[in-house]
Amino acid sequence: MASSISYLKLVQERVQDLALLMSNSLDVEVTVVDSSLRRIAGTGNFLSKVDYNSPHNSLFREVITSKEPSFNRNKKHNPTCLKCRDYADCTEIENISYPIMLDEACIGVVSVASFSEQQTRNLQEREAEAVTLIQYLVQVIRTEIESITRRNTLVANQVDLNEVINCIDKGIIILDGNGSIVHVNTSALRYLHLSFQEEQLLRRNIEDLIPKIDFNIPENMEVSSVWSVKKQEYRVIYKINWMLISGGGAYRILTFETIDEVFQKASIYREDHIIEFSTIIGKSTSIQEAIKVAKITANTNSTILITGESGTGKELFAHSIHNESYRKESPFIAINCASMPETLIETELFGYTGGAFTGALTQGKEGKFEAAQGGTLFLDEIGEFPLHLQAKLLRVLQERKVVRIGSNDPISVDVRIIAATNKDLREMVEQNLFRKDLFYRLHVIPITLSSLSERGGDIILLAEYILKKLTSRLDKKNISFDYRVLDLFMQHSWPGNVREMENVIEYALNFCLDDIIRLEQLPPYILEAKKEHSPSEFKESVDSYEKNLIQQYLHEHGHSTESKKLIAKKLGISLSTLYRKLQETHS
Repeated sequence: MASSISYLKLVQERVQDLALLMSNSLDVEVTVVDSSLRRIAGTGNFLSKVDYNSPHNSLFREVITSKEPSFNRNKKHNPTCLKCRDYADCTEIENISYPIMLDEACIGVVSVASFSEQQTRNLQEREAEAVTLIQYLVQVIRTEIESITRRNTLVANQVDLNEVINCIDKGIIILDGNGSIVHVNTSALRYLHLSFQEEQLLRRNIEDLIPKIDFNIPENMEVSSVWSVKKQEYRVIYKINWMLISGGGAYRILTFETIDEVFQKASIYREDHIIEFSTIIGKSTSIQEAIKVAKITANTNSTILITGESGTGKELFAHSIHNESYRKESPFIAINCASMPETLIETELFGYTGGAFTGALTQGKEGKFEAAQGGTLFLDEIGEFPLHLQAKLLRVLQERKVVRIGSNDPISVDVRIIAATNKDLREMVEQNLFRKDLFYRLHVIPITLSSLSERGGDIILLAEYILKKLTSRLDKKNISFDYRVLDLFMQHSWPGNVREMENVIEYALNFCLDDIIRLEQLPPYILEAKKEHSPSEFKESVDSYEKNLIQQYLHEHGHSTESKKLIAKKLGISLSTLYRKLQETHS
């Protein structure tokens, strides 16, 4: 069977209609979620949550996993409910939930619930009727999906194309020899904001849907164009290929992406998918303790406040927390509160409706809270957030609802907040520069990142890592540091932290004429660092680094005599000196 989640979304309108009928019949509320916990339909209290994700640890997940119905008659004593993220805010009293099975796979859940004493009595007194109606709704969903699958299959006896095509994240429209549509995958529906049933796509001529497509372009050649679909314009990149089916003639495959989707994917792959805790360089106690706290809290929904000097890696930590969490498949949206003008920050964060102010887009614009739906919103430099907007931000954090500028309608948002600052927010609170209630709403899980000067043992590790990264980017190979440069790095105070180190090393690489970075190739100001530190401070930093390096080599090469000979050679010391240092380490 083809991608079940996608097909459940395709029958959304039909399911919503049936949910309303069931709700009216039983006088209870009805909801349907798919196997990713995305709400497909809902009535009453559930209606505003349609198209948003339910909590990952909710009762729905248990039903999907067990593939068995659930009769939840007392949530106060239900261990699954007690662990649910939204337990404290949940007003459901009782519910009955049934799995939607398709080819032995659970593709979602139908649930009826009570929110009042009257609804609870209705559910208890008419339980048998409720179960019958649920089973009927489940059967209708299965029948609808199976019907779509049959109509949407080109060569059922040769390949299940649906399963393959619906998993592709590019829009695909397959046409027969007359230009009639025989298949549309779910990505195409999403990109062009189409409804499979509403538009009655199958057998419809492509020219009726997307006028003026150029079919004369060379096969497999990508071209850009503007498509007008339902009076909405889309900038796209598309190509056309031919597919020959044995005994079935020729079909054209139209493959496309919108420009907006291309940019979004580029951003995701450039940042989110490569940043995780394993990319954070450092063995010092302070950095390892920060990583430990971040990992433990990654899969909670508590707000995190990361504090540290500029250049200590606050955004790196925020990305890593997001990518460690169950939200990693949803957006990570960052907004820098310091770099954005006050006049823009409100519209960027909360969004606005069409015509809300002069110059507003006619269709309005979603804010960052909405854009981060299901994911993480990173508020960098939160100390710079305008004081007059802090009450509005606090209200969103408390109610989990955002109201666009020009509107009175709240929009529910499921977003994890991570804030960061290089300022002392407590001091700002005392000076009436930051709201106390907002501070405590943000300061749930505090994580403090030490400055580079407090992470002595990590300085050389970071320098080597940055050198490797920059030499790859600048297309330079086999470059290393002169030992005197590393000595100087250990002495420097690094007021700009890791960001300053990156600039220093990049500066040196531009002036490096051979394979060794020497003192004279460093920025002149850094050479003054020798005068600022005593010999004893420097020795302590070097000793710390040396001990960490020896332990790292032992972990890599082992503890045998031959391994220790190799380690001594790498360190440029004799074997007896290495044994002495090992003895000092364990003494």
